[in-house]
Amino acid sequence: MPLIIMVGLPSSGKTRRAMEIATALEAEISSSTTPLRVPFDPKVLVINEESLGIDRATAFRDSSSEKIARAALLSAVERSLTRDKFVILDSMNYIKGFRYQLHCVAKGIATTQHTVYCMASPANCEKWNASREPANIRYPNDVLESLFGRLEEPDSRNRWDSPLLCLAPDATLPPSFVHSLVQANTGGAGTLAATNGAVAAGLAPSQSIALKPVADTNYLHEMDATLKAICDAVLDAVRRRDTIGGGGVVGGVGGADADEVSVPGSGSKVVLPSRNVSVTEMGRLRRLYAANLNRLTIKVDKTKIADGFVEFVNQNLR
Repeated sequence: MPLIIMVGLPSSGKTRRAMEIATALEAEISSSTTPLRVPFDPKVLVINEESLGIDRATAFRDSSSEKIARAALLSAVERSLTRDKFVILDSMNYIKGFRYQLHCVAKGIATTQHTVYCMASPANCEKWNASREPANIRYPNDVLESLFGRLEEPDSRNRWDSPLLCLAPDATLPPSFVHSLVQANTGGAGTLAATNGAVAAGLAPSQSIALKPVADTNYLHEMDATLKAICDAVLDAVRRRDTIGGGGVVGGVGGADADEVSVPGSGSKVVLPSRNVSVTEMGRLRRLYAANLNRLTIKVDKTKIADGFVEFVNQNLR
């Protein structure tokens, strides 16, 4: 489900808008006649400083406490965001780098993020902050003045801010925005167009942030044993060749060809160079190939591991 990111100055009406969107989403979900995926039970969750027990008066007074507050908000989003839950992050989110982090979190589970910018002037924000009740939820004046200068306004040309919905204080929330969100994310074929913020299709995670599938518990052990067996076979063949003074590999894993070695687990052969091959060099190749395999987001078949390692060794022993 989408991550909806509220953006705006302090006391600009973000919480009011977040609750308005949450209420509209819940009403749209309950009234939707579109068949939902099974099993599937969409929920709406609002995350803000209050829900995490963060004191605004102290959390944004200095950079150290502000980093802690942002980390808490990011962790809450990472824990809560799933494909079955609408998450609304009700905070200032005024740093574009932080919004990019949130974009990556959403992309990592192949869902989308939508930015809602609550536009308001500093003068109105000061007035609304002074009218907050109880008084302990107000921003201190010095903190408020400092926060006014930190906002990096969202830009729809940035992929981490798009789609972008800009709302003036007295603007009405477009019904098509909420309707399209629900229809596009609950299995319906509904329209994907909203007013000035189009509802995006799910983003495919890139390799850098894609979640790796859960491998068998013995997968790493089998991979390491396969690579070690091939290394041992190559080193044994080199020792045998050196013992007889060159001219071919004899016995054991050796084959009839002068410079080729049959190895366990693969039908391909390792071509031995004329120079010496040390234990250190084979260990380095083994670690490098294993590291490359671990970066993949798919589990490689054991036979293909062996064949790939033979090819990798042949390329690096030339």
